[in-house]
Amino acid sequence: MISNERPRSAERFMPDWIVGGFIRLSLAPGLWFWGRDNAAVWPDVMPGTIEAAHIWDVPLIAPDHLAQLAVWGSQLVAVMLVLGFLTRIAGLALLAGCAVYATWIAPEAWPAAVIVAAMSFYLFARGGGAFSIDGAIAGTLR
Repeated sequence: MISNERPRSAERFMPDWIVGGFIRLSLAPGLWFWGRDNAAVWPDVMPGTIEAAHIWDVPLIAPDHLAQLAVWGSQLVAVMLVLGFLTRIAGLALLAGCAVYATWIAPEAWPAAVIVAAMSFYLFARGGGAFSIDGAIAGTLR
């Protein structure tokens, strides 16, 4: 469908596919490398990570499960972000992770958690942009 409407000024300045792609590709390496540094052979994680999970004292989740969820979840979310697959769900998972991190794991590092949460909220609200699997699926369904 061809539209004669002019794009909004913000979108003319910085298209959504650039912002979404930049955010996806800036979050993925940190998540991937942190997960690889703390992972052992599937489904195990490094003993130091399990010891740290005992110190974190997150309610409702056993420390062993929390360590596995953090390590393997970070790697899964990193792959989802690089591919742009289920980007909104990945953004929601990162938002939840930021809330847990800023509340129980490292409350003194809340500024970093707020920055990552803002980028995660963008991905949750807007998706990964046109250059993603989600964008390609949405483009074919229009």
